Amino acid sequence: MEVQFDHEGFLYNIPQPLYKYRVWEEPCKEKQFQRRLLTDRELYLASADQFNDPFDAAIPFKYKDEDLTQDKVFLKLMQTGKQRWPGILEEELHHRAFQEQMSGKFESGQYWKESYERFKEDNAKNLGVLSLTSKKDHLLMWSHYADSHKGFCVGFDKYALYELTGGTLAAVQYEKEFPKVGIFDDDASKLLRLLITKSVNWMYEDEYRIVKVGAARSLHILPENAITEVILGMKMAENIKDIVVENTRRNFPAAKIYQSMMNLDEFKLDMIPIF
Repeated sequence: MEVQFDHEGFLYNIPQPLYKYRVWEEPCKEKQFQRRLLTDRELYLASADQFNDPFDAAIPFKYKDEDLTQDKVFLKLMQTGKQRWPGILEEELHHRAFQEQMSGKFESGQYWKESYERFKEDNAKNLGVLSLTSKKDHLLMWSHYADSHKGFCVGFDKYALYELTGGTLAAVQYEKEFPKVGIFDDDASKLLRLLITKSVNWMYEDEYRIVKVGAARSLHILPENAITEVILGMKMAENIKDIVVENTRRNFPAAKIYQSMMNLDEFKLDMIPIF
């Protein structure tokens, strides 16, 4: 599936609100980073090397097979050569591009392996990512990301997040195979395509992702209107519920607060409004 980006009105095609599951009590961590979303209004953009999926943001940078013709490869090498060696004479640039083309690495597929590790390292150093979902009542995500229902789930206003971070907000694409990019696609589109593609095994998450260049492991202070909902896990301790409610009402006074409860007729959660 090709990713389409409408830079004028793409936000209208993204669900509202978007959710994130959080843990209140993190073991062996003094600062309890995840709860600071509510206590300190801190929004954290993770780096690419912090994901639990080893393929996430680590897909090899490969060109489409139909683009690997001699003419296109040579033109691409000329294009990148001008960037790598500014001021180089045209004759020398032709020579270097021809030598690289004749190395055979494009025919063999070796070309991407030479820069793969550096590609992953650069992503980890430079790219800040915020993973979100359209679902607030998913049993698996409550179990995996919210301390087996003892944590909480936050609903974000997508417009506030987009304005705050200044990143790109896009839906994750789920595929069986690695995507390949066009040889003349612009660098930003190539990178984004790789960053928002995951295995079909993760499709149940229905993930949406904010990606921001130069924001790896960065903190942003949320405005009051950024959080519209807070949902308490059905196994959250009563004393913690009081603290969560207190912090929510202080820092995000307009946010609605819900208690998740086990439905007694079906395998699903009910969201009961409490404030």
